[in-house]
Amino acid sequence: RKYGIQCHIWKVNFNLGRAPEEFIEKLRKEGRLQVDKEGREVLWLCPSHPENFKLELDSMLEVVRKYDVDGIHFDYIRYPSENSCYCEGCRKRFEEEKGVKVENWPQDVISGLLKELYGDWRREQLTKLVKAVSEEARKIKPNIKISAAVFASYPSCRESIGQDWT
Repeated sequence: RKYGIQCHIWKVNFNLGRAPEEFIEKLRKEGRLQVDKEGREVLWLCPSHPENFKLELDSMLEVVRKYDVDGIHFDYIRYPSENSCYCEGCRKRFEEEKGVKVENWPQDVISGLLKELYGDWRREQLTKLVKAVSEEARKIKPNIKISAAVFASYPSCRESIGQDWT
């Protein structure tokens, strides 16, 4: 700071590529990992799972509370591709929150009548985390800077990886 340098913490969100195997196994058993449209596991946290939301929120706010940082930075605040998440938890939470019944999962939300509604819901999962972290961090430190690594290919990134950064 003496020389005008700020400290911004860079947080990898959702991506479990470098996580310890014991941690991944715990999450796997709790049904907290993403699933692709073929039903295969994806080593990313499912953004709609309430415990994953809490984990990401709490870990970012812990840094703001405990350390004299100038900013926090979201990285991987997205889905890995348009091919996730289609886990049973997403189905259940989507149906409950939107008041719909998906007869043919996941095809109805990939290319059927519910595609647009599901795309909006999927984006909401990311946006609500960014909003919650931002609001709570600013209660702790009103001048904290919030940033994110985003895909430049807007608006196509809205559909592909769920990132609606505007």
